[in-house]
Amino acid sequence: MNNEQNNSFTEMPRPFEVAPEVPVVEPSPKPDKKSKRIITIICIIIILACCGYLLCQQDFMQDRLKAWSFKPTAEISALEEKLNLTDAGKLIFNASEPVLEQREAFNEHCESHEKEISILGCYTNRKIYLYDIKTDELPGVVESTAAHELLHAIWERLSSSERNIIQAKLNQVYTDNYDLLSKDLELYNTQEQNEELYVRAATQIAELPSYLEDHFAKYFNDQNAIVDYYSSYITPFRKLEKEMEELEQELTELGEKIDQNTAKYQSDADSLATEVDEFNNCANTLNCFSSQYAFNTRRNELVAKQSALDALYDEINTDIDTYNQKVEKYNNNLLRTEELENIINSNANPGELIK
Repeated sequence: MNNEQNNSFTEMPRPFEVAPEVPVVEPSPKPDKKSKRIITIICIIIILACCGYLLCQQDFMQDRLKAWSFKPTAEISALEEKLNLTDAGKLIFNASEPVLEQREAFNEHCESHEKEISILGCYTNRKIYLYDIKTDELPGVVESTAAHELLHAIWERLSSSERNIIQAKLNQVYTDNYDLLSKDLELYNTQEQNEELYVRAATQIAELPSYLEDHFAKYFNDQNAIVDYYSSYITPFRKLEKEMEELEQELTELGEKIDQNTAKYQSDADSLATEVDEFNNCANTLNCFSSQYAFNTRRNELVAKQSALDALYDEINTDIDTYNQKVEKYNNNLLRTEELENIINSNANPGELIK
């Protein structure tokens, strides 16, 4: 018997390996026609929304590009600083490429061939043109004009809904400031009046409804300062205008008084002349007066009437002198007004008086 022990082991075979379970992917069902329509509609809405957004931003994008490329002169930069504009105001101001121009160049861009009309600036073809007025007699005129034209540029960029809301607020402003605004607005048609009222409210009226104050604050850091510019340059005109209105009233009243006193003087003089003739005839007639006392009494009456007539004559002449002085002052004020108007009138030759 072989007792030899076998110490070797035979390698056991590997157990059978089971492949991992692979999930079965079922093909997704094809979308039905209704789903396709919904997806198409959503895509169209997204595309339209994007187009609408880009369209709404068109002005903004154009303004950004033009403002970025605009190189202002030192005078325009100083003017912009004086207006104290917000970032939104600066954007539109620079996008409008403002320029200060001398008379001939200015008249080419801002057409007005009527000598009686003073045009200080204009906003045309999305550009601001300003008449380069250099005078110490009308402080604030260029600043006020620049703000005025900037507001035209702002109005052009407002949506219809914004304009409608603003217009509702402006109607009350017009009612409250009728005497100040109505005369200028009469020069424009109905559509233009809305825009002009918007511009004038911002540049001429300090007390505005809170909505309008908030609106203009988007473009001006200090809207009251803009009003001050207008007040500064318009004050000399208003002062002369007020003086002339007062003089007109005084001349009317004084003229009526002179006419009345002249008529009275002529009537009293004729009457006195008749009475003096009667007195003289009576004095030359025997026993016409009953006594010396009667003669003296009648004579004293006539002398008193003559004295009163002389006083009336002197009063008329004094009033005539005063009237002529007022006429001279009125004419001087008129000439002074015309001189100031010619300073800001690009259609007037230097030193020329409007006839």
